[in-house]
Amino acid sequence: MQPVNLPVGVFSRAEQRVLQSIFKAIAEGGGRCVATLEMLARDSNTSKSTARNAIARAVAIGLLEKTERRYYGAVSLPNILSPGQLWQRVPPSVSTYAAGLSEREWPAFDSHMQH
Repeated sequence: MQPVNLPVGVFSRAEQRVLQSIFKAIAEGGGRCVATLEMLARDSNTSKSTARNAIARAVAIGLLEKTERRYYGAVSLPNILSPGQLWQRVPPSVSTYAAGLSEREWPAFDSHMQH
C-alpha cells in the first residue's frame, strides 16, 4: 500500500508505513509533522533507523521538506516535516485514504485535479 503514486521499489513496505504515519501527522497537524523518530517508529511498527531512512529518502526526492531545530548546548526539538515539491505535483493515491482521512484533510491537495 503506497502513500503516494511513486515508482514501485522506491520505498520498502516498512518505509511506506513510516510515510503514512508522517502524512497522517501532517494532515492532523496543520500541514506539518513534528513527531520524533521514536513516535514515528512506534506508530508505523518499525525501527528508528527505518524511520530515519524513509525520511532521508523522501527528503532526497522532494516528497518531504525537513526543517531542523537544533539548539547548541541543549536537547534539540524534533525536526519539522512538511510536504515537498514532489508532494505538490503528485496527489495522494486512493490507498492513502485507507487510514480514514478524507481528501479535504490532506495539505496541498488540489481539488480540481482528476482522479
